[in-house]
Amino acid sequence: MPADPAVIVTGAGGQVGLALRATLPRGRFLAHQELDVTDRAAVWRGLKGADVVIHLAAMTNVDECERDPARALAVNAEGTRNVGEASAHHGARVIYVSTDYVFDGTKRDAYLEDDPPAPLNQYGCSKLKGERYVAVGPGNLIVRTSWVFGEGTNFIRSILSAARRGTSLTVVNDQRGRPTSAADLAAALVFLAISDVSGILHVTGDGDPCSWADLAELAISLAGLATPVERIDSVAYRGTAGRVVAPRPPSSVLSLEKARRLGVPLRDWRSSVHAYVKELA
Repeated sequence: MPADPAVIVTGAGGQVGLALRATLPRGRFLAHQELDVTDRAAVWRGLKGADVVIHLAAMTNVDECERDPARALAVNAEGTRNVGEASAHHGARVIYVSTDYVFDGTKRDAYLEDDPPAPLNQYGCSKLKGERYVAVGPGNLIVRTSWVFGEGTNFIRSILSAARRGTSLTVVNDQRGRPTSAADLAAALVFLAISDVSGILHVTGDGDPCSWADLAELAISLAGLATPVERIDSVAYRGTAGRVVAPRPPSSVLSLEKARRLGVPLRDWRSSVHAYVKELA
């Protein structure tokens, strides 16, 4: 790997892609309008000249994936196969950002990288198929993360917007994970882009896990608001949503032991939430 590799980022219009622009100024950033990963020929042309491809392009709306599984597979699985094959052809290494939702959430402890996946929803299934396409390439790296927040639409921003409008807040309390700042994940991806780490690696915010309700209450408190949060379970939420809601794993906490051993920069998610809420204010 060159000391200063040529890096191309797919899906560069999303939260992590936008964060990478600040930490990877010499990268080539391809948002969806510049590169549709479902277009095989375009992908082969667009990735020419890369040493490393950070593959972020994905259909990430979990409920929309449940409503349109064919589209989810086209983008998250077949699109990833296009990126993997084109990268191999051009001699580039792929760093693929995947998800905690490849697991079913029944494990009591944090999920290790080699624990068997068993996704509950179409989003997790499609991302897992993408993982398998990436895994065949020697030197490729799958980075699983969780609960990302940054520039753009995300849980924290939506909760704070609703709280400021005075909307009553009902938030799930029986799903646990670790929030991850897009900026922190971007810093980790830059670190990994110049490394020789391959296989699978879990990268999230550090610190004790929380529930979505915990995260909502922390964000509201940090914003100086007093909007109460009603805590409900997932079954009750799905029953009152009035739309298709994909099942989520009750615990998608990812083990960070391997990332810590490798020296990947990890920040406590509470510190990152504090900085993010301050930035929004």
